[in-house]
Amino acid sequence: MKQRDGSLLIFMAAVMWSFGGLAAKILTWNAFSIACIRGLIAFIVIFIYRGKTRISFSKSTVLSAISLTLTTTLFMLANKLTTSANAIVLQYSAPVFILLFSFIFQKYTPSRKDVIAVTLTLFGISLFFIERLQTGYWFGDFIGLLSGVSFAGVFFANKLPNANPVDASLLGNLFSIFLVPFLFFDKNFLTFSSINWTVILLMGTLQLGIPYILFSLGIKRTSAVKSSIIATIEPILNPIWVFLAVQEIPGVLSLFGGSIVLLTIVVYNITKTKENYKISGEPG
Repeated sequence: MKQRDGSLLIFMAAVMWSFGGLAAKILTWNAFSIACIRGLIAFIVIFIYRGKTRISFSKSTVLSAISLTLTTTLFMLANKLTTSANAIVLQYSAPVFILLFSFIFQKYTPSRKDVIAVTLTLFGISLFFIERLQTGYWFGDFIGLLSGVSFAGVFFANKLPNANPVDASLLGNLFSIFLVPFLFFDKNFLTFSSINWTVILLMGTLQLGIPYILFSLGIKRTSAVKSSIIATIEPILNPIWVFLAVQEIPGVLSLFGGSIVLLTIVVYNITKTKENYKISGEPG
């Protein structure tokens, strides 16, 4: 029963997260304004839920928090410059960059599975850029790829000594306050719009803050393998909502490349998680 409840919580979180791309398309604010206000609202929601006043400021926690702030900001920027499908899939390429970080900074020796996963993912990503170079709109995909790099930084930093993932999430949203200066250069933000404020309030609460709480509760009751599979619902649903609402369709090469990236990441995550559980002797 607990496993089922945990799976449902993660499913709910993934579905709620998946509306990020659509919300970014609806909002007339620029990406920095969206990331700023959404992050601050999410911080308030999570902080109220936790009811904790002391936050860890270890180097690894702060590094993770900075990476998280960069990820949310770059993801919003990518959504404004390319299709939501491209933006979310490129962000989910993070495991490849985690491997690269481990190889560079921790002298990790990649296995055969690691090399295959990196090769397939990079091939899928290359298809995005081939298509976008043909149209001249490659910069949005480049920003999306950077969000994947910074997203990898979140996971990498959370594995370092003295890291506190929960506090990193809180700080990451709080650091959105450094984006406040950008608000004064956003004409659409300075012009009041009930639609914009309604959407951003929903983003900060239902699309980011509450899903984080649901996921943190669900992950405690669900195996890592099942969690990684369920969470993949987000990059699948994200472009579907955008298509249904604004008829945004990624190109053929992007669809093919995205399928390769998602399938590779899902299979890789499942196999690596099972290997880790076998080593630790815990059930997957």
